[in-house]
Amino acid sequence: MARVTTFTYNVTVVNPGSGNKFYMDGILQSYITLFPGCTYEFNQDDSSNATHPLRFATQADAANSSEYTTGVTSSGTPGSATAWTKIEVTSSTPYQLFFYCTAHSGMGGTLDCPGVSENKDRGCQFGGEDANPAYTNTVEYWQVSSLGNANDFGDLTRTVSGSSAIMANNTIGCCAGTSPSTDTIDYIVFETRGSGIDFGNLTVGRAAASGVANKVRGITAGGRAAPVQKNEIDFITFKSFGNALDFGDLTSSKRGLGVSASPTRGLFSGEGDSPNSAQIDYITIMTTGNSADFGDLTVGRGFMGGASSSTRGCFAGGTGPSNVIDYVTIANLGNAIDFGDLTVGRNLSGGASNNIKATFSGGSTPSYSNVIDYITISSTGNATDYGDLITANTGASGSNGHGGLQ
Repeated sequence: MARVTTFTYNVTVVNPGSGNKFYMDGILQSYITLFPGCTYEFNQDDSSNATHPLRFATQADAANSSEYTTGVTSSGTPGSATAWTKIEVTSSTPYQLFFYCTAHSGMGGTLDCPGVSENKDRGCQFGGEDANPAYTNTVEYWQVSSLGNANDFGDLTRTVSGSSAIMANNTIGCCAGTSPSTDTIDYIVFETRGSGIDFGNLTVGRAAASGVANKVRGITAGGRAAPVQKNEIDFITFKSFGNALDFGDLTSSKRGLGVSASPTRGLFSGEGDSPNSAQIDYITIMTTGNSADFGDLTVGRGFMGGASSSTRGCFAGGTGPSNVIDYVTIANLGNAIDFGDLTVGRNLSGGASNNIKATFSGGSTPSYSNVIDYITISSTGNATDYGDLITANTGASGSNGHGGLQ
């Protein structure tokens, strides 16, 4: 039997009390999943669609003239017979699109296109501490290659503090440890949205650990199990769900480290406690053993956002709060070089990247911040505004397209 490759959504417009919204087959949907190799028809012949043309964009409500037209065709006038808009999803369709009304804002939602490209670039912020103040379990996401505000992804299995270890490959993102000194590792699947799932446990429960990864392994290093700092380095194998194993030790016991990675090497920089060491440690991800000295940051600090391409690591912000952005060439031992400044100095920001762009999200100024900045990794200069988190907080971040995955 031939596989069905054309699907139809019957669109209506309903006001549920918060303004007009597009309903799909009678259901208000904040997001829809589309698959490559299929064509999707959004049928707008119902009279409620009058004056509400449905189209697609790479940013919500087509902000910044971002309407998406590749593989898109339309016919008729919304609200009359034979009115529809179709999209053919291929391997080159963006990982995320938005459906929207060309005449009225706030009516649409998002389209997830899982599996369309190896060029993954979804960034996620995992929990964190907000202004209540309270630890949260909320996961927010954004597309690193775009601009705009973060969206709700779902929830972790537990609340986490603002400095958990994030280990991510192309498929899943793992969040390890939290205050007060837990050993839990849970994970999300980047191409979906929904709740976290239990992965296993660290070798030692701790908070304020830091994580790096390549496609095969995730590494968690350092942290604090009150009242002492930790030097343990653990590793997990992504395809083998279960508990972490011992990798080795950092050069010293420390927490709140900035991170970056290539497919070969992982870096752990700085220190979150006074006198805020500038030292950068490095490991070879696919071996085991103790870390070694790489060089020094331009300024000693901890609790900074870290991100990377396959060749360059960047460390942004940190204790102070600092606005400094440093960079290193991951393959070459040596000291960091000044890159530029964040738009706002802040501590405990998260870092996420693809191979071109890095984002630094949230943090403390010392007030809780919802700012997301971005840089182009291969250049130098000051960061630029990307958009905002839903909630101002100090959560850790990661992505499924960072430099360790290239």
